[in-house]
Amino acid sequence: MNEVPESIARWLEQQQRTERTTAAVLCALALVVGTAVYLLAALFVYVALVFIWRDVAPWQVLAALGLAAGVFALNMKNRRDSMDLDPMGFWIIKDLCSFGPRLILEGLRQIRRFEELGELNVIECSRALVYLAGQNRAVNWEELLRHCPQQSPERLKEQLALLDGVLFLRKDASRVTLMEPFRLRLRSMLEQEGRAWQRPEPAQPRPEPSPEAVPVHEPETLTAYELLGVPSSASMMEIKMAYRKRMKECHPDLFAAMDPQARALAERWAKALNAAYATLNPRQRGASSSRWS
Repeated sequence: MNEVPESIARWLEQQQRTERTTAAVLCALALVVGTAVYLLAALFVYVALVFIWRDVAPWQVLAALGLAAGVFALNMKNRRDSMDLDPMGFWIIKDLCSFGPRLILEGLRQIRRFEELGELNVIECSRALVYLAGQNRAVNWEELLRHCPQQSPERLKEQLALLDGVLFLRKDASRVTLMEPFRLRLRSMLEQEGRAWQRPEPAQPRPEPSPEAVPVHEPETLTAYELLGVPSSASMMEIKMAYRKRMKECHPDLFAAMDPQARALAERWAKALNAAYATLNPRQRGASSSRWS
């Protein structure tokens, strides 16, 4: 595919600018607030040490900083399980003590995201999105790379992972597709640009669909991790952020001008995302169906 529809490329460039601005703002806020909260927690520990020892010594400052960091490290060691409810309510204390360091880590992640978005190849990603928008199934990387020959599989995967509406299926992420609401939006953009536009046929014969092709019209057939786009080792903060990003693709305002079927489909995906989030959130566990496990 040599020609990229301008509507998709312009939309992707706008998304790139918006997401980079958001990442920069979130990075600054997370680092400033996280550092302030961490130092405040360390101050409370320092005051407690002074009260216990009835004396002021330089080692108490280092001990306070170390203890505050230690609580965070212990909490992170257990990942999401550390946030399970307990009868004594100690999870509240753990949350408060680890809040600052978590924000600092999130600020560092936003720096990395800012840099990755700056390296986004708009042309190649647009080609990939146009091809995926024209499919009603998940495709493998070999098939997708025929339409994005300038990118390596690893690089294309990294860049598509920055887009909220892209889904990677299976544990090895061997197949890729789009959230159905996102697919409808892309098709709508292509139609608005001109219904005469048609996806050109590839120069080589098009391979037959794999017998393992996965239909994606029904979000209930996907796992919670596939829906949210997170690994099984994701922290609760990563799950929350992924959930919020996915939900943006199903916002009713994006489908206000579309037909009732499209709006109903967006609502269905939103319900599926809510169920997936409830499954992976230990504080809501037990409220969702076993099919999401």
